[in-house]
Amino acid sequence: MNTIVPRLISGVIAGVTGLALMEIVRLKGAALVQQFSPASLLAACGVMGMLMGIVGCLMPRRYWEKLFAKGGRIHSALAIPRPMLNHWTGSLLLSGSLIVYFIVLMNILPQQPPPDNNDQAAFLMQAKAVEEAGGAGTLLRQLISGEYTEANQHPLYVGLLSYFPSYETGKRLSAMCGLCALLIFTMGITRYYGNLVGGITGILLSINAAYCQLTARVVCEGLLLIFVAGVWLIVLRMPDLRKSSHFPFLLLTGIGLLLGLAWLTKGTALLLMLGLVLWLCSYAVNWQYWIRSIFQHSSADEETGQTTVPLKRVGISLALVLASFAVIAAPLLIRNVRVYGSPTFNANSYLLFEDEFSEPHALIKQRGSLRNAAQHYWQTHTVPEMIKREIKGLVWQAFIFLRSLGPLPFGEGRLFFGLLAAPFLIVGLMSESGPARRLYLIWMLLFWLAFAWYLPVAAGERFLIPLLLPSLAFVSLGLVRTVQLLMVRQSA
Repeated sequence: MNTIVPRLISGVIAGVTGLALMEIVRLKGAALVQQFSPASLLAACGVMGMLMGIVGCLMPRRYWEKLFAKGGRIHSALAIPRPMLNHWTGSLLLSGSLIVYFIVLMNILPQQPPPDNNDQAAFLMQAKAVEEAGGAGTLLRQLISGEYTEANQHPLYVGLLSYFPSYETGKRLSAMCGLCALLIFTMGITRYYGNLVGGITGILLSINAAYCQLTARVVCEGLLLIFVAGVWLIVLRMPDLRKSSHFPFLLLTGIGLLLGLAWLTKGTALLLMLGLVLWLCSYAVNWQYWIRSIFQHSSADEETGQTTVPLKRVGISLALVLASFAVIAAPLLIRNVRVYGSPTFNANSYLLFEDEFSEPHALIKQRGSLRNAAQHYWQTHTVPEMIKREIKGLVWQAFIFLRSLGPLPFGEGRLFFGLLAAPFLIVGLMSESGPARRLYLIWMLLFWLAFAWYLPVAAGERFLIPLLLPSLAFVSLGLVRTVQLLMVRQSA
């Protein structure tokens, strides 16, 4: 067995957790040991991660072989196809999740920050402008003609909000979107995994702090989550393109249409589309061959038994997704080309090349083209500074992601629940053998890299919110599979 790669990975883990520990110590100092807090817990995890990484680098080959053999047996046990687990408690949890979400929203809706110089104010201002101009129908005509020039808030949520552009009604619109996303997603997870996994997913979502807070404000995340839920449920039903003789025309078209609606709602959906393109293209590569080559010194002539998808099939899949995406997103694509010269233009793209937040439209006038903004950043920053920005951002993204898994009413203490959920997330990923797992990992990589770089400008759970639905579904699956595995071992 080749242990160079796992040793390198262990070294990276040791380095990253060491940097995270240094950042925590820099921010909290002696307070870490004087009073227990979530930062103290995170620092302890950093110490453990760094020690484990160092041990991994120094561990003899025979221990690595035993570790991989044990991990392979666990993965094989988890990956065994199991029937959907339906139980009366699952049905109870499903029903209870909707009731719990409704109660939670009724309590937190009055506690939301007022629309004062924030995203809520920007959406309400745009919605009122659309209402005064003639409503959503006029907005569609203005997009196609290039008269509507707003390049920050995307038009779909603005158009819906224009029917009742008031703060209180807008919050209720977002809450209804959140309820719809919860219902659609949990019902879909139930049909695929059984009502126990669906019920646990519903409960985790209904008390999740990030989900409830964002769907109680006048922002577009609630609407976005409806389309993300639809995309994920379609992906779960996608056949493996390497094995299936049936080509999923309707499923691929549905994915493109929903991603088009998602992009009309929020610019973040472009990362979802990029991840989907990479996901489809990845099936043209025999990854199992390369992994075995890295870890087992397999020869180039060795057969791995895994087939790849022909490039023609990959091309047709991409064409279907992109064409259906373009059909739905056409008004915004046309407006961007006419006004800004780029079909995927977004004002916030300029902030990728700034060290702190600046008004995006002012940056457009100051920097000119996006290419000029990128060149200016490259000329005024060194490579070590850019690497430091990305690594520091990745450390904070790990913290933000783990915290986003936690429930109400906790604050930073949600990190503790995120740390508890993380092992079950890994188990859930190991239990899912379909194409969805690969897409989730690609999305995770893209979102973490992109918003780690964006961290000096803005940071928050709303950037990672599209990953929350599949993440909690995998956590629920991991919980159920762990219990099933323990029960099988006890009965053996």
